[in-house]
Amino acid sequence: MVKEDYIVRIIHEAVRTLLKLIFGIDEAKQEELTFSSAEAGEKYRRLRRLAEEGSINEAENLLTDWMDGQDRDFFQMALLFYDYLGTFEEERLEEAGYSREEITDGILAAAKLYGYDGMAEALLEQ
Repeated sequence: MVKEDYIVRIIHEAVRTLLKLIFGIDEAKQEELTFSSAEAGEKYRRLRRLAEEGSINEAENLLTDWMDGQDRDFFQMALLFYDYLGTFEEERLEEAGYSREEITDGILAAAKLYGYDGMAEALLEQ
């Protein structure tokens, strides 16, 4: 349990730091969690709905399809999505066929696509 709590904190702090450094967003202030387009906001809400319903892998597949390495909204979306998944209990992740390791892997893959892999690796202690 202690190890699990540690991993959750590392994921959250890494995401929080990346959001602050790259986007200037303090994720603690909900009003700042906006995207540059209404479409991106709707896509993010769709990812969260799917995850909430237990379709985490489907949501992650959509996210991966949308990320192109150019539109930073999708990098921000990925960070917020993986941070959201980090709040799920271990049992809930397992029921969906997902793991904390996959959350970390997702953050690292998104960061690599957008050129922030070194920073993400350092923050996630890779």
